[in-house]
Amino acid sequence: MLLTPHALVGIAIASTVPEIPIAVPVSFVMHFMGDLVPHWDFYTHTTREQKLNGWRPIAVMADLVIGVATGTFFTLYALWVLKNPYLAANIFLSAIASVLPDVLTGPALYMDKAPLPFRWMYAIQKRMQFPAELPWGIFTQVVVAVFCLGLILGSLTL
Repeated sequence: MLLTPHALVGIAIASTVPEIPIAVPVSFVMHFMGDLVPHWDFYTHTTREQKLNGWRPIAVMADLVIGVATGTFFTLYALWVLKNPYLAANIFLSAIASVLPDVLTGPALYMDKAPLPFRWMYAIQKRMQFPAELPWGIFTQVVVAVFCLGLILGSLTL
């Protein structure tokens, strides 16, 4: 799954589960559940060479920037508009937790001899992926993103 829908899942969890000790681990675990949903990402059906060269690494970075911007927006909204620093911390930490498995997979993708924890996370992630072809693999992510935005907007009263 792309990083932005993962971030939206984490933000939605933080918006609806007010306890940080619950929301953050649930966001982390939901990353793996999200990868079990049929989806397309920039590395679907690609070789190692395709993952390292061309447009894909740039697209992944752009997706990461969008996900970080989304998390930052909702964190600052909770902090500055809602005046709720606890909610802001919950959103911030849950958004990070929701993309952390993919971030931890990165070194194994780009390094020939990545440290063991990164290779371990890569192996787990690879087994849990449910790749889908276009356009259906994007459609499922749009549905997830719209559902999460609905939860977020309903919970944060934007």
